[in-house]
Amino acid sequence: MYTEKSVELKSDFYTRFGETTGELCFERVGVPCVIMDSGSHALAFALGCGVRAYGRRYGDVLRILNAGSNVCDVHFMKSGRGAQILYSTDVPGLPGMKDTAVFAIEKLLVRMSIAEGHSMAGSAAAICDRYGSGGWCAYASYDEIKEIPLPLTGYNVLLIRTRRKKNKKIPRDVIEQYCAGEKERIIAAADGLKKCRINVLFDMINESERAYEYLMNPPEQAAAAVKAAMSADGVKAAKICDNGVICFTVKDKTDSIIHAVSEEYEKKTGFSAEVLVVK
Repeated sequence: MYTEKSVELKSDFYTRFGETTGELCFERVGVPCVIMDSGSHALAFALGCGVRAYGRRYGDVLRILNAGSNVCDVHFMKSGRGAQILYSTDVPGLPGMKDTAVFAIEKLLVRMSIAEGHSMAGSAAAICDRYGSGGWCAYASYDEIKEIPLPLTGYNVLLIRTRRKKNKKIPRDVIEQYCAGEKERIIAAADGLKKCRINVLFDMINESERAYEYLMNPPEQAAAAVKAAMSADGVKAAKICDNGVICFTVKDKTDSIIHAVSEEYEKKTGFSAEVLVVK
């Protein structure tokens, strides 16, 4: 996705490293978002926010510079296998962003023929990049991963960032009960997506969230964010995930939804909500 942010990063690269000769390479990787996960089955996709990285081969030293923090990692390489790399993250501190950055840099090193493979090949970032981006969703069934359609034309995905608190300790039999139901919901959602029936996914997400709140005793602020989202006109589904609360919304109503959710969440919790458009 070559956007304004990518153009700005490219300009920043030349400002920092100069415009010497050499092919400039680009990689972008979205942060993985797990929609549902039962342990044996899962649905996940790459968000629109993530990591952008530019690089070119240069000399014998590998310099990897974070554009946001200005922290530079330096590695001495074999003759002629050095490079200059500049990368940026769209939403610093988002869970999964660190691994996404590592994978994006590895992809860039492979593209520049400096590395031959990915140490992060089995990571969520790598799986979603391969199977769950560009209108597709990664569907994991036991040890098999497939790409299935994720028809989100006409919809946006919002992320409500909440204060991260761990769930209270849940008995093992309750967790097993939740996972058994989640597996069936994932299979039903995947079957619907294979036929491009996005409403089936929305129904299963909402059913999953109800089961999660009933059985798993989630943090109060996260549950309040779901209620705030579902009370807004145009929100089709909302669910607690590692990154906060993920919401699927009608695109034409996104601005009014953000306002309504922010207002309702503050009423319920006393805290301001950070609502981001992530796809």
